[in-house]
Amino acid sequence: MTSRGTSTEPTATNSRLESSTAVSPQDPAPTTGVLLTAPQPRLLKFGAAFAKIWTSYGIFLILGVLVVGLAIATPTFLTTNNLLNVGGQIAVMGFISLGVLLTVITGNVDLTVGAMVGLAGAIMAMIGLGMPAPVALAGGLVLGFAVGIINGYLSTRGKNLSVIVTLAGMSIIQGVTLLITNGQPVYGFDNALNWLGFGTVFNIPVSLIALVLTSIILSLFLQRTRWGREFYAVGGNAEAARLAGIPINRRVMLAFVLSAILAVIGGLVLLGRVASAQPSAGVGMELNAVGAVLIGGASLNGGAGKVMNTLAGVLILGLITNGINLLNINGFVAYVVIGVVILFAILMNQWERKGGIR
Repeated sequence: MTSRGTSTEPTATNSRLESSTAVSPQDPAPTTGVLLTAPQPRLLKFGAAFAKIWTSYGIFLILGVLVVGLAIATPTFLTTNNLLNVGGQIAVMGFISLGVLLTVITGNVDLTVGAMVGLAGAIMAMIGLGMPAPVALAGGLVLGFAVGIINGYLSTRGKNLSVIVTLAGMSIIQGVTLLITNGQPVYGFDNALNWLGFGTVFNIPVSLIALVLTSIILSLFLQRTRWGREFYAVGGNAEAARLAGIPINRRVMLAFVLSAILAVIGGLVLLGRVASAQPSAGVGMELNAVGAVLIGGASLNGGAGKVMNTLAGVLILGLITNGINLLNINGFVAYVVIGVVILFAILMNQWERKGGIR
């Protein structure tokens, strides 16, 4: 029982004393905490800024170091013949990497591009056995349009379906190629089909000229047109893009159609380079294409990626392979080096997205 003279409520004086004690400047804990955590935001900002700069421009630093290193290591690297040879060799990879870039920007990925190189080459070669080159080319483009529509449509049926859809598509396309060719190379088609892959203009490979022109057109499309900017919007935030009235499914399907058509062009280039349609052509190219896109700073989460950076990524992969050949190093080393470069690019991309060091 409590007496009337004794109060259980804290007095105003006690409350003020407790409040004063809680915020007393003599308490070292808050001061110590501030001293420990104050530098962290600066470190985070520095890390994020460094990662962002590296993601945008680091690839050109790697390219420059690679060129200088190879020029010092082997005198034949900077010869005109070798550089033109590299330009011709990277053309196929360049076309399919640009296609992959378009799908990655929208938040998807096309893994059928390598298989499409083989199937398109086989289809065009087989049509070219009895028909003129323009008809064979038209057949290849129709094939690309159809495959792109199917890939795009199925990929929009749910979230993050493109990997599964195109992985299955890759297997199907490779199987179809082997079936229609019976696993044998196709020869004897209209010689005009070789021009894009084998022809030159002032000793410059036609395929390289075509790649440069295509890159300029795609860069202008992505940066200067409404549809191109909508690709980035769809990949950056699909729900916000939907609320803004952007037809998401149509843009994704367009990206896949363009990717498939670029793979067809890559198949035509390879057809001309080897003067035959090989059933195994293009197998495994999709992995290097995705790698080139990631090295160029694009994100598999979508909403980012540049044409010129992707081309720089393709060139880096091409120079690594070329340099290893010139230096007479075991060719398998190229797989290791390329894998390390791709992994480094992915880590830097994730570092930028997460804001630097945590």
